[in-house]
Amino acid sequence: MPTRSSPATLPLPVDEGWAILAEPPGIRDLCQLEYWSASQERSLRRRAARRPPVLVARGRAPISIALSAIALGGPVAAVAGAQVTTTAKSAPSMGLARGATGARVRALQRALGIPADGVFGAHTERAVRTFQRAHGIPTTGFVGPLTTAALGLRSAAPSDVSAGPQAPAPAAVSLTADATRAMQRALGVTADGIVGPQTRAALRRFEAAHGLRADGQPDAATLKALGVDPTSTNNATPTVQPVSAPPAAPSSPAQAAVAAAMSKVGSPYRSAASGPDAFDCSGLVVWAMGKAGVTLPRTSFAQYGTGTAVPSSSIQAGDLVFFDTAGPGASDVGIATGPDTAVSATTHGVMTHSVHGDYWGSHYVGARRVI
Repeated sequence: MPTRSSPATLPLPVDEGWAILAEPPGIRDLCQLEYWSASQERSLRRRAARRPPVLVARGRAPISIALSAIALGGPVAAVAGAQVTTTAKSAPSMGLARGATGARVRALQRALGIPADGVFGAHTERAVRTFQRAHGIPTTGFVGPLTTAALGLRSAAPSDVSAGPQAPAPAAVSLTADATRAMQRALGVTADGIVGPQTRAALRRFEAAHGLRADGQPDAATLKALGVDPTSTNNATPTVQPVSAPPAAPSSPAQAAVAAAMSKVGSPYRSAASGPDAFDCSGLVVWAMGKAGVTLPRTSFAQYGTGTAVPSSSIQAGDLVFFDTAGPGASDVGIATGPDTAVSATTHGVMTHSVHGDYWGSHYVGARRVI
């Protein structure tokens, strides 16, 4: 039997405060991912240190509540002075992980201070892990009871609760190969005619942005919003063609659009805003191009289907430049101010930036010339 050591010589780690008030075997709830992860991390630390179990006097150092109760010879539930506010059994949990969608994800994203698109993707998972690390919660990326409580959220968002039976999910529509490619072009993803993971992810983002059921299925409502006829063959790219301004010098419309966008540098970002005081990325493009007499679709995905493609080496002022910084496909858009510079409405506000730099270049999708 190991010899009991002095607490002063072998203090337990100071990060054991996560330990919960455990029920006796057969009753305890061991189904929470965060507790499993935290317990495993603690066990590995102890095993690496090769130190024997230590009983630390109450009030002198932190100790697992379960170990305290066993050492004192009483049931865990009767430990006095335990600073535990909830148990795994009763703690509310949003139970969200990568791949989730809907109103609860939007509530989580708002609490994390990131764009609330309703899709739990890589960006949201990174934000969750960063939050967990900063608050001493096991960095699992899973939004369980500890993370839910730390964010001040409930286990269900109000809009997730229905007073009656929910309407059935709309049925997916069978698409021809041409219609599938047209849909993909409108979404700003590779038009290969196959509805795979990248296309479904782009569909979910488009649906969430347009208040549709974000399930990644090309149903009738989604196809109508995209302007795609599912039965058509040789389906042209669903776009609203730009309307040119009255005849003028060839470069003047482009210069007018760039000047309009540059006049808004420093304006704040706001989702779904099209000016004149705040913008999102596609809203700034619509507003600036409107000043040049050009009408464009409202979303970056649809804008990616307008005009003609431009090689990255031939970008000039007035071209639209697209990035995947907000998700797969053409989820972000700006207006080129030169061969390697652009102006766009980022989450930090309207600003100028590089097109081919380390960050923006790694997210570059393509460029289109509309004027």
